[in-house]
Amino acid sequence: MLTAAGIDVGHQSVKVVILEASGVIAQAHYVLTGRVREAAEMALEKTLLGASVERGSVSRLFVTGMGRDSVGFAHGHPTEMSSHVRGARWHCAAARTIIDMGAEGFRVSKSDSMGNLTHFVLNDKCASGTGVFLETVASMMGVAVAEMGVLSLKATQALSLTTMCAVFAESEIVALVHRGTAREDILRAVHESIVSRIVSIAKRVGLEPDIVLTGGVARNVGVVDGLRRQLPMVIRVPENPEMVGALGAAILAAEAFGVDRSTFDD
Repeated sequence: MLTAAGIDVGHQSVKVVILEASGVIAQAHYVLTGRVREAAEMALEKTLLGASVERGSVSRLFVTGMGRDSVGFAHGHPTEMSSHVRGARWHCAAARTIIDMGAEGFRVSKSDSMGNLTHFVLNDKCASGTGVFLETVASMMGVAVAEMGVLSLKATQALSLTTMCAVFAESEIVALVHRGTAREDILRAVHESIVSRIVSIAKRVGLEPDIVLTGGVARNVGVVDGLRRQLPMVIRVPENPEMVGALGAAILAAEAFGVDRSTFDD
């Protein structure tokens, strides 16, 4: 039976998914702590070991993400957009718009009814709306990143940041803190700013339902809540949104080997 693998090399971590025709059998996360190729190799070997899969039984291995071209042992290097589209459709066959929110940027991709990438828009020049920006704010506010979204939902007043630029937004946040503004209200303003930026970019692709959120920022309930309020469409969040890129790369690897793509549609 075909065994395929997908690796997603991000700015902060490496994700691995091993896939058989019957479905996903293993996945793992590893923080990048050195050269990309070595980190990807370590992540793959650890995942194979955990899944009791021999390296030689992997028929196809595709690598996606910002460091994909540095991993020479892969059989293919699909783009992040194509990988997230295929991974999103595994979770939701009705997926048409995929919003991938990662550490260093976000991208909005559009898919046709067959799961083909038809259009995309990137936001990789500005930190606003990214995981790194959220981590910076969390540090400034003295809260855990995992708690930010929940706290933002407890806000009692609606505030607005006057800029979407992460650099200037930090100055505004400092000023609000000095005024004694409740952290819940500040965090809601931060999340609203992030959502406004994402929605502004997303509308360029011509949004169609269903919308699927991928990437680590999709775990933030404040961002998800804001998107659901501003976009009157069905928005779905996979159980492990940060793994969707690696899953999509594994699916593309299997399809390249001849497996019918309908096998992997929800």
